Amino acid sequence: MINDFNLDERKIIDITILLHSQMEKPLPTYKGFQLQWDTQTEKGDYNNRSKFSMESHVGTHVDAPLHFIPEGKSIDEMPISRLIGKAQVIEIPFPQAVTDDFLSSRLKRTKITIFKFGRERLNREHPYFSVEGVNYLIQHGIQVVETDNFNIDSKTTKWKIHHTMLGQGMMIVEGLLLEKVLPGIYDFICLPLLIKGGEGSPARALLIE
Repeated sequence: MINDFNLDERKIIDITILLHSQMEKPLPTYKGFQLQWDTQTEKGDYNNRSKFSMESHVGTHVDAPLHFIPEGKSIDEMPISRLIGKAQVIEIPFPQAVTDDFLSSRLKRTKITIFKFGRERLNREHPYFSVEGVNYLIQHGIQVVETDNFNIDSKTTKWKIHHTMLGQGMMIVEGLLLEKVLPGIYDFICLPLLIKGGEGSPARALLIE
């Protein structure tokens, strides 16, 4: 838990994507992040106050089961403890997919697994996960799967990977910034917004060495 972390001499790595109006979007149909000013001191107002709008799956975000499972739990119903703890970062060489054979010699005993695919796979043309690989993660007690891609499903799997993971009550974190993160074991904290009935939420994600 967070209270057990001694951060005085430890390195904190922020793996959250910066939100701004020109950021990359997972789909061209998304409007993305938009910031607007309601009041500004430079215009004579007494303070600066803004508002923003965005889809719930822009930037770094958490998927709750409700995202694809009609009777699945919403983001406020999922235990936050799942998103805090030891996490393993695994780098996936291009164009390797996450299969059971690939995981058999690499997966460690953590409840959180973070997959680093790299920017060359943002277009979803090459597969990320096989169903056998996902079942291997489930069988080994993984509760949270994370990726630096905008989506855990490639074009070849359509939405099958989402359905399989979320149907098992897992949580998914997409849109992580992992370019400078090396494979290994880290302490991990991810805090989505507490949105009643939300199927997903933007989040701040940290690794601690």
